[in-house]
Amino acid sequence: MKNILSAVFIYFCFSNTIGQTSVKNTPTPNTTITNELLQGKWSSPDDKMNFLMFENNLRKESSDGMKTWDEEVFVLSGKCLNESDKENEMGTLENANNMSCLDSDLCWSIVEVNKDFLTLIYMGRGNTLKYRRVK
Repeated sequence: MKNILSAVFIYFCFSNTIGQTSVKNTPTPNTTITNELLQGKWSSPDDKMNFLMFENNLRKESSDGMKTWDEEVFVLSGKCLNESDKENEMGTLENANNMSCLDSDLCWSIVEVNKDFLTLIYMGRGNTLKYRRVK
């Protein structure tokens, strides 16, 4: 019985330490993988007329039946690089993947990107934007 209690005590001590270490040592984002996952066309389930498209480092957006796409170069980094969001605390999270468009002075934090879904937070207003990959 004494051995069981000792084993349980040791388990809880080490499991708590391991959990704390993993939180503190969160790796920095891999922007190469994020950029690869961004590539392609995305549609908004909330606004059927809103589309995003990523081609290399070019961000394109179309909405409400526009005949041409708005186009702008974007930069991925650990913080917002545009002037408006440089002082924004949310835009300087160390482990965040942020997409900055310097010409339009806009920034989005990439919450999730995978083969099917893209979730962004527009840093100017803090609203969440969700997209589904167009197949």
